Amino acid sequence: MVSPIEIVLIPTLMIMLGYMLKSAGILKEEDSTILSAIVLNVSLPSLIFVNISAANISSDMIVLPFAALLLSFSCLVISYLFCKWRGYSKVKTWTIMIASSMMNTGFLGFPITLGVFGKEGFLNAIFFDLSTTLLFVIFGMILVGIFGGKRGDVLKQVVGFVPLWAVVIGLMFNFFGVAYPYVVESTLNYLGQATIPLIMMALGLTLNFSKIKNAIGDSLFVACVKLLIAPVIMLLIMLALGFNGLSFQVAVLEAGMSTAMNALVLSINYDLDTELMSSLIFTNTVLCLFTLTVIIGFLL
Repeated sequence: MVSPIEIVLIPTLMIMLGYMLKSAGILKEEDSTILSAIVLNVSLPSLIFVNISAANISSDMIVLPFAALLLSFSCLVISYLFCKWRGYSKVKTWTIMIASSMMNTGFLGFPITLGVFGKEGFLNAIFFDLSTTLLFVIFGMILVGIFGGKRGDVLKQVVGFVPLWAVVIGLMFNFFGVAYPYVVESTLNYLGQATIPLIMMALGLTLNFSKIKNAIGDSLFVACVKLLIAPVIMLLIMLALGFNGLSFQVAVLEAGMSTAMNALVLSINYDLDTELMSSLIFTNTVLCLFTLTVIIGFLL
């Protein structure tokens, strides 16, 4: 049986490959934007569509995004109390609250879950990740009201989010039993297979170890909430709901992911503390590679 360390080591090596390519000058940090665009608009939607269109969707999967939202709200409350105790400004408080409550259930969670639990686990992860899109909309609307901006810009980003359309269209094909030609299926499969290495290398290109010294106290607090407290809360939520089996395992694993990259998008768009947000994301992204090893060992 493959050990948890080996499972996490595979994406870690691909992340480090991206970092080494940047260090060697072969690729630049800005190239992560191109790789991310390919993933979000081509390979990831292909992977999602192929899996959802032919999947046996259970009632447990439908509950997962709501359980994820409950977890995010719990982390939001914890981080709010921490910021209030520390007397932080409104901008810094919202930066930490968003970083603590938005999970990287897609960009990082998909490849990890796929590696641990295979295609069926990946299907559960797709439904769990819907909560991140919902949170992006909710936070966008709230931040517009607090700091100013255009609500239409938030909705425009969501409507243009191709993976979400892959979920919707995939569900329609699944529900109506629509078949598609072998050539289309094979093409989508090939494109989908590029998702994991591209995601991991894109993350590697964004690594900047100089950021770890910035706001170390707040970074460790968010890492503690995201990587230690959140999986425990999700475990309790799933037990309270009477869940077990694969949906339970995927939910706990996804709950241990680092802060979503979309949190940085919100920070930039609404003039939050972007430097702090970058530090928070970087720190718990690096640390999660260690904590996920423990979570996987517990689940398997």
